[in-house]
Amino acid sequence: MDRKLSPDELLSQVNQFWGMLDDMVENSPESYQKFIQQHMKEGQELLVPPEPHLCFQTKILDPGERLLFINICKWKRVPAPKSDADPVPLVAGTFQEVSEGTVADIAYSPEILKRADCDPVEQDQLIRLAMKYIEQQHKVTLCHSYHIAPFKLKGNLQQMRNRLEGRPKKPTNTKKKTEGVADRPLLDQLKNIAVTGKEEEPTLPIHITKDTNSRPVKAGLIEVISTTELDEEDLLSPPQHELSVTKDESGKPHKVILTAELQGVRSVSGCDLSVSKKDLMLEVPGRYKLHLDLPEVVNEETVTAKYNKANKTLTVTMFVL
Repeated sequence: MDRKLSPDELLSQVNQFWGMLDDMVENSPESYQKFIQQHMKEGQELLVPPEPHLCFQTKILDPGERLLFINICKWKRVPAPKSDADPVPLVAGTFQEVSEGTVADIAYSPEILKRADCDPVEQDQLIRLAMKYIEQQHKVTLCHSYHIAPFKLKGNLQQMRNRLEGRPKKPTNTKKKTEGVADRPLLDQLKNIAVTGKEEEPTLPIHITKDTNSRPVKAGLIEVISTTELDEEDLLSPPQHELSVTKDESGKPHKVILTAELQGVRSVSGCDLSVSKKDLMLEVPGRYKLHLDLPEVVNEETVTAKYNKANKTLTVTMFVL
């Protein structure tokens, strides 16, 4: 029967581990160096922040009908399932209300998302798993239809990362049995002790009912790595904005256009605008900050910006390469 290690048992294993390292230093310095470098590399990968992958739009039907934007993100901190029979791990952030509706974030392993990019059915399954999780976690009813947005991220990049990287909630007590901590490799336990000062709580799988109208999901359930709660930290909020892509006669993307409402701004001289091929940063000192990943690669040399004083709207036009 699985059980947690007692402090004395864990300390005994720690002493054994340090003894192993001492022997390795003395008898095989090269192996010791490889061992340390490997785990330093693993630690650095865990520090890489989540990145936007795609955004889709649906609706919250109850309570209160409103738009819901769900950012699907890739994050190396989220492990891939070891086999098709295992749960699909995910990390989720809390809701954030914006002028257009509500924003939520779900992060999967980059490996899972890369595979889904080559399989539209698998991508649909991941999207529906995210929707099912949000329904269960937030006690809402969602519209079952959705569409992929022309942009990868709804809202502010840093705020998305803050929502996903925030301190996780302590899991609630449950009668359902999970895998014992004692079965994890000793080094994994030591990593967690070094970072948090206490042993990590086991994560719990959430069972998902299969949709009879589509191909069943491989594992049929989601494993939630963590959910987060975060107070608003940024003093500067993003302005109301819209990012769109216009196409030429052949149907190819031609221009990316950003419109942003900048209430309280008197002229374009009060704005700091920076555009690269892949992203845009707009700042109004002391008032607004907006950072967006662009849906297309643009020509940064031909960017134009116009400010309409009458309706306080900035329009940025970027031509697609």
